[in-house]
Amino acid sequence: MEESPLLRSLRYLVPLLIASSISARADQPIFNEMPRWDNGWGVQVIREFRTESDLLLGDTVIGPGFSEDIDLLHFEGVYTWDKSIRLTFKLPYVLDARREVLMGGVKTVQRDEGIGDLTLALPLKRYFNLDQRSGSWTIAPQLRVPLAGEDTYEVFDNEWGQGVSFGYESETYEWIFSAGATAWVFYGEEPFEASASIDVGRNLHGFGSSGHINWETDAHFEDDGSFTLSAGPAFYWRINDTLHTRISWKHDFADRQGIVDHGNGDTLRIGIALVF
Repeated sequence: MEESPLLRSLRYLVPLLIASSISARADQPIFNEMPRWDNGWGVQVIREFRTESDLLLGDTVIGPGFSEDIDLLHFEGVYTWDKSIRLTFKLPYVLDARREVLMGGVKTVQRDEGIGDLTLALPLKRYFNLDQRSGSWTIAPQLRVPLAGEDTYEVFDNEWGQGVSFGYESETYEWIFSAGATAWVFYGEEPFEASASIDVGRNLHGFGSSGHINWETDAHFEDDGSFTLSAGPAFYWRINDTLHTRISWKHDFADRQGIVDHGNGDTLRIGIALVF
């Protein structure tokens, strides 16, 4: 009997959750922070720079110096019916993407630009308040809508997909902790994907504003055998109730590709958000 997509998702997601020993979370606008009131809404713009330095098969470099450079602009937004029910969207745009590949034994440069795939989500949150500590649990069904088109080189999958994310956050006056996991099933040739994250940070207060600095660790798995472990610092600052900003950097500390693909990279993200 053919295994259903749901059972296949659970078969890969459960071991990942056990291995990480965490509940789960997925990044949502506005920088996982706002709004937390009825009929609140917000938008954010994120510039992302991704550079990968090698062509990999498994964990072996088969194309040293065969780089991939991606420049993205993310448009994201959220609307909150009440603080426990939200609707979010994420729409990326490829400003410029360039990769070097081997074709017929010759180094060839491929390029991509244009709109990416739309992601819609419905984060459902349950908040709690304890003695000197507060936090929330989250479950977020997600839908991937293909908009990227079909070319030889596409940064995004251009396939329908269904996903679900789980999350946990807890913070005190000084410290913040969050963890999450996400699973995706696609209705095409793209493999099943699962990811998990753990963020630990320190809350910052002063100058009439607040924020936090985190160390973020992400693990990404695909059922073609690909696995990436990346980590790095992130800084979030609430300038005022309306204006928010965030910057993060991550480095791939472990990278294995189940098919010939680029890896061993770094990612820089700079964003600004407005909340109403």
